[in-house]
Amino acid sequence: MNISSGVEKIKNRIITDSQALCEKILEDARLEARSIIENAEKEALQKVTIMTEKAKEEAEQIKKRMQAVAELEERKRSLKFRQDLVEEAFKKALDRISSLPDEDYSAFLEKMIIKAVREGKGEIILGKKDKERLGKDFISRVNKKLEKEGKKAELVLAEGSLNSLGGFVLTYGDMEINCSLETIMSMARPALESRVAEILFG
Repeated sequence: MNISSGVEKIKNRIITDSQALCEKILEDARLEARSIIENAEKEALQKVTIMTEKAKEEAEQIKKRMQAVAELEERKRSLKFRQDLVEEAFKKALDRISSLPDEDYSAFLEKMIIKAVREGKGEIILGKKDKERLGKDFISRVNKKLEKEGKKAELVLAEGSLNSLGGFVLTYGDMEINCSLETIMSMARPALESRVAEILFG
């Protein structure tokens, strides 16, 4: 066996071993790459799943918040509607009182005045419309009833007019007794409101 032949064999062996080593390195690299890709895909899938679940939870929370807001707005609208109806009922009550037939309205005011008067001389302020509908002798009729009931009170009609749907204001010097229909209704309203709501809404 000559030297040339031995060198050739060694060279071929080195080449063969190198190729095998390269293939092994490449195969290992491919396996490693596949493993990395698979792990990355799994991790990505996990992340997507987690993100999807979070998105679902957030969507559900948003839906609940929107429902809560919608329910609150509906309650507000319902309450406003009820309040408007109650307000309308009181307005109609005022209109009905002020629109009573003259005779009934006169009797109604007379009773109120007799209850409200104080001893001594006072002034009564009426609305312009009431002055016309009640007549010039209205105050003298009231004074006669006061005298008949033994009350030491006398009223004179004030020159000015009351800016109101009806009722009156009594003045005794600096003291003022406001019995306008709006004031009376406003004072009575807290006690009547729940009853009115009960009648309207059951």
